[in-house]
Amino acid sequence: MLSDMNASTRKLQAEIARTQREIAALGPLRPGNLYSRLNVCGKPGCRCCRPKNPVKHGPYHYLSYTFKGKSHTEFVSKRDLPKVAEQVRTYNKFRRLVERLVECNIELARLRKEEK
Repeated sequence: MLSDMNASTRKLQAEIARTQREIAALGPLRPGNLYSRLNVCGKPGCRCCRPKNPVKHGPYHYLSYTFKGKSHTEFVSKRDLPKVAEQVRTYNKFRRLVERLVECNIELARLRKEEK
């Protein structure tokens, strides 16, 4: 039984170390969600204001996120969209890795408590 616990402890410690290395290797990250909108400018005679078949301007891309309790929305240029999308994916990966790290540490603490 004790050898099983030691093996489980070693396995969890290896998982923690692997997860910490993955976190350290992450690149730039940003929280949030990307979305696109079509806009109406409101200028009389513009194609976006036609009563039939209006053609709205856009799409315009935005990043929306909450940080330190405040909501933020930022315009993202078409040129920067791939970079920002990658940063959002990296942030989501970071969150998953932190969750896995916490789970492993909780389990490790439980096993060490049982060993005593």
